[in-house]
Amino acid sequence: MASLILIAFSPVAQGQLWSTDFEGTNVNVALNNGALTGAAGAGDNLWVINSAYAGGTAGPLTVPPTPAQPAAIIPNSQNYLHITSTLGQSQTPPIENAHFNPAAPVGESYFTEIQTGISTMGQTGIELNFWMLNGSSANEAEVYVKDGPTGTWTQLNNGDFTQSLASQNNWIFTTYTGNALNNLNDVYIGFRFISDPGGSQPSFALDNISITQPASVQAVVDSPNPLPTSLCQGDQVTFDAQTDPSIGAYQWNFNGANTGPQSLNGSSVNFTAGTPGNYTFELIVTDGVSQDNFTWNVTVNPCNPPNIMINANPTTVCEGANVTFQNNTQPGSEPITGIQWTFPGGNPGTSSSNNPLVSYATPGFYDVILEVTDANGTTADTFVNYIEVIACPPPVADFDASARKICPGDCISFVDQSTNMSGAGSTWNWSFPGSDSATSTTQNPQNICYQTPGLYTVTLEASNINGTDSKSIAGFIEVDSCLAPEARFSVEADSICVGNCIQFRSTSKREDSLTWTFFGADAPYQNSTRQNPTVCYSDTGTYNVQIRADNEYGTDVALETQRISVKNYPEVVASPDQEVLIGRSVRLEAFGTANNFMWTPDYEIDCTDCRQVRVTPKENTIYYVTNTNSNGCSSTDSIRVLVRKEYYAGVPDAFSPNGDGQNDELRVRGNGITDMQFYVYNRYGELVFESYTQDRGWDGTFRGTKLDPGVFAYMVRLTYINGYQEILKGDVTLVR
Repeated sequence: MASLILIAFSPVAQGQLWSTDFEGTNVNVALNNGALTGAAGAGDNLWVINSAYAGGTAGPLTVPPTPAQPAAIIPNSQNYLHITSTLGQSQTPPIENAHFNPAAPVGESYFTEIQTGISTMGQTGIELNFWMLNGSSANEAEVYVKDGPTGTWTQLNNGDFTQSLASQNNWIFTTYTGNALNNLNDVYIGFRFISDPGGSQPSFALDNISITQPASVQAVVDSPNPLPTSLCQGDQVTFDAQTDPSIGAYQWNFNGANTGPQSLNGSSVNFTAGTPGNYTFELIVTDGVSQDNFTWNVTVNPCNPPNIMINANPTTVCEGANVTFQNNTQPGSEPITGIQWTFPGGNPGTSSSNNPLVSYATPGFYDVILEVTDANGTTADTFVNYIEVIACPPPVADFDASARKICPGDCISFVDQSTNMSGAGSTWNWSFPGSDSATSTTQNPQNICYQTPGLYTVTLEASNINGTDSKSIAGFIEVDSCLAPEARFSVEADSICVGNCIQFRSTSKREDSLTWTFFGADAPYQNSTRQNPTVCYSDTGTYNVQIRADNEYGTDVALETQRISVKNYPEVVASPDQEVLIGRSVRLEAFGTANNFMWTPDYEIDCTDCRQVRVTPKENTIYYVTNTNSNGCSSTDSIRVLVRKEYYAGVPDAFSPNGDGQNDELRVRGNGITDMQFYVYNRYGELVFESYTQDRGWDGTFRGTKLDPGVFAYMVRLTYINGYQEILKGDVTLVR
């Protein structure tokens, strides 16, 4: 169970008789009148009602803003009654929020009276309440009361206010608890401000004035007394209200803190603390006509135990060596008030220090116990076999440095990180070639200085009674020139085709970071911090490239104008698709905006880099023509050549070699012929013509003489592409 934080009180609720917040017309408020001798307000200052809070500068004085009203004043930061000055009101813009009178030769007095219109006859315990601020002394603020318009003003004793009327630089609520307001037939109240000679801001200000009387019933909690303001989750409390025969009902509101119902009825209720948090508890009593309530704040804590955590360095240690322990325990719901370590086998065996130093003389495994105490009690945890003590092996050399990259003339410190070096007889031999101190035998050498840029090797030889180990790291220390960088770059090509990408490479020196700017590039590529970025361009043009190199010593920028040329692709159009009989050729051609043409594949084609070509494919083939400009940009079109594989042959049965250009020669017609023997005989069986190609036909002559019309015989031996052979025989008529 956690200890409880307790307070004692006897609350009494009040009933309100009258109040004003200075909103509206305020017809019952007489500002700056002469009802109190010498307090008419004819000097440098006066009472006003407004919502002016802003300060300003007037003459030699700076008037600060009036502090904002707290949330309890409703309406907040609206009209209020306060003293201001004629000097401030004459400024542009006017300053109306505070009194100041830096040159007044004598004190001044200002008075305002308020007619409440209420009677307190036959009533006692009447209180006057208001919010106020007054940064000056109590002598500058006076409060008065009188009975009726012809009554005599009586000053209320400053000591009867719950908060002093003096030295209040922020809004404060105060209550008059004297007897001057009891048994009055017609209550008037007044406020007087008296300025000291040479006084300055701030001044007297008031808001939310009220007159109250005791309630007919009172909500009072009798027990527990004092009331708890802090509980642990699960705590059970019985709350008892002060009983009164006139009270007809009691209601307790726990607003989420109770594990059961949050509203309970009766003068005595049982409560069990539930979810941790901050809550407002409330007791409401009523006699059927009026009611009273009392509230107080309670914090429900989880009252969790601490989370014990420790650390040791090292956890594996040589016999006789020291271990440094560290208490990392996280408090529970209560602050930690004490700790106690126990080290079985260690020296010392116990400790109450947060970070004790313990040695172990004998190899083995050892437990560590930590007890932590808080307001909820003591919690302990045992860390089994937490420490391993071993017989010390030979050393393992290792080291580090306070800096590994320095400027010429800088000095650094080295740190020995060798293991198994805690026993007696340990030695260290360092080697620092290139430094001002070539060697050292201290464990952690200091002020090792290097003067010349370069990479330097560091060597450490560590020894203990069981042996020696050494470690050498080439280039462990880099002495930088500490010069500013040089920005440079290269690019794989100076010109590319539109829509393509190109890679840039930084050849800068001594840079720690790079910033590229690619003018005209596509939006995602216009800026880069990569070493070798790839950049894409979607618009033609000639573009600048900039690279900025930074290091800790400065900045360098390289800008190359018109470095990248982005060209359009050429336009190329090939002739329509073609159809050709097998064994025949066909002409293909292309038209392009560039001069260079290239045909692929190079299959049965007479020229691969001509605009016009002739092809003789034996299979259906798609020919591609690529048009390339001087910038290396290419466009391609294609032509499909369909090969008709129809194998046939034949000889006409008549021909007329009369020179009219039609049927003037007798030829072997057909397709797919690879070999041919063509013979023509006269009627006497004499051979008058022979041919071995389809291109050469008979013109009707024999030995240069035109033969007469007649009938002639022919014979043809044929071989086709597919290897098939055929003999054709027949007659043909020569017509003149």
